[in-house]
Amino acid sequence: MWVLLIIMLASSPGLNRTTVLNAFATYEECQPERNRIGFEMAESYPYENDFRIVCEFREKEPSQSPKVPIRDIH
Repeated sequence: MWVLLIIMLASSPGLNRTTVLNAFATYEECQPERNRIGFEMAESYPYENDFRIVCEFREKEPSQSPKVPIRDIH
């Protein structure tokens, strides 16, 4: 399973450094969403670069279901 993550490079009290945004069956499904969110974040916050949007492979765990729908901002 591939998960789309936002990783905060600077730690802030009360915030997790890594947050799962969505889960995908393949890297090919994850990559376009990573690009879309990354470009929108760069456009919205041009001087903020203290985060990364990444696709990461994780072993599937039956007890976890990190699917969170992502709404289009447009």
